[in-house]
Amino acid sequence: MQAGTVLGARFTLLDRIEHDIPGIERFDAHDQRLDRPVVVDLVHSASAAAVRQQATRASRLRDPRLARIVATGREAIDGVEVTYVAVEQVPGAVLDHVLATHRLDSRRAIAVVGGAARALAAARGEGLSHGYLRPAAVTVTERGRVVVSGVGIDGEAASQAQLVPTPSEAGDARALALMLVHALTGIVPVEATPDDLPDGIPGSARTLAVDALRGSAPASLGAVVDALSPFDARALVGFTDAVATFPPTPAVARATAARAARDAEEAERARLERLEASRALIAAETLAAAVHEADEAVAEQVADPELRATMRKAEEFRHERAAVTEQMPVVAGVEGDLDGELEVALDAAPVPVAAADPEEAPADKYEANFDTLEIMVASQNVTRDQGTWELVLEAWHRRWPRSATVARSLARARARAEFGGPLNGGRVVMVAGVLAVAVAIALALVWLQAPLSPDIIIEPDPSIIPNPGVTETSTPVPSPNS
Repeated sequence: MQAGTVLGARFTLLDRIEHDIPGIERFDAHDQRLDRPVVVDLVHSASAAAVRQQATRASRLRDPRLARIVATGREAIDGVEVTYVAVEQVPGAVLDHVLATHRLDSRRAIAVVGGAARALAAARGEGLSHGYLRPAAVTVTERGRVVVSGVGIDGEAASQAQLVPTPSEAGDARALALMLVHALTGIVPVEATPDDLPDGIPGSARTLAVDALRGSAPASLGAVVDALSPFDARALVGFTDAVATFPPTPAVARATAARAARDAEEAERARLERLEASRALIAAETLAAAVHEADEAVAEQVADPELRATMRKAEEFRHERAAVTEQMPVVAGVEGDLDGELEVALDAAPVPVAAADPEEAPADKYEANFDTLEIMVASQNVTRDQGTWELVLEAWHRRWPRSATVARSLARARARAEFGGPLNGGRVVMVAGVLAVAVAIALALVWLQAPLSPDIIIEPDPSIIPNPGVTETSTPVPSPNS
């Protein structure tokens, strides 16, 4: 059957509803005559005539706790005979939907089952039994009224489908007792035990539930009503709005606890991952800081304070000279470029930080040489003697104190003398020169004092002879042998 089909020129089928009885197709429908929603059951089983007969009997019931049967009929649709039963649609909370996720407290459970028992007792007074009572056939309205549906329809169709025996009062009484167990425990009766029943249940209601679990439920509806009376129907007022506050069933509670445990485990795992990442980051930063502090400590221990002060002054002087020389021309007579030489001297002599272990090899093979060169330069530049050119310029500056050219030349000469090069060789050159002169003088004196060789003939200067025309005649000395 398709939605939109009109039965009896009155009921328009809307949406299909899931149903648990074979041979019955259930639809939401609209009653065009009374302009209200109804539920229409289409009976396709071979027992359609028996179901229609029981439904016709049930339609005479006027108890507000029983869903009223609006109409029954037969109609040919596309050449097929269709038996239908239209039942009023009761708004409220269907009990099987509630018990799927929640269980009821004892007050509400006893009130619901007690109300259903009184409704079935009223139907039994007319000779009718439900035959297939289950939570899906019980609805609790907003005002707390318990309504049972399916009388005259569900039992007959389920019996023809061999789901249950023939509808009877004993069957309805047992079904009510098992429904009480389901409502109290939140567990289907075939899986529940007396130990699953909660505390705080009145004695007669507990006895009814335990007898049902043991297979010895009462055989009459009156016995069920008596076991549950008196019950407070006012406990069901606002039932539909309060469903969310009912305690969960054990299955739902276990699933919720398992989900909470998984969520907590996932949250803990994420927290540990974040903590581990934070620790790794902190460890890296701490290690870098510790290495930096260790390097600084080593540098403080092995570095020469005077050397550091000297290099710092040199750096400051270089910046000052750079600012001055931009506006000062180069003075004639001063060879070289002071700034260039200073830059080369400073760049050629970096200040490395020595390793803490004296036996540890330097990171660079030239590091030790640079360190030695820098110490030699610093030790020689701490104190110095004035050079000759500097002394001359100072004399000129005292003679002409207002001469800007002499002042600039003197400043550059001082700077050149202060940072003349990697090694200050002025003293060495001066000592070498003095020694060379002393050696030369000594050699000259030695040569002057040495006698002349007999082989050397020195001819007299003719200019010193008194009378160049008179030649001295020498008389030979007679030989002793003559």
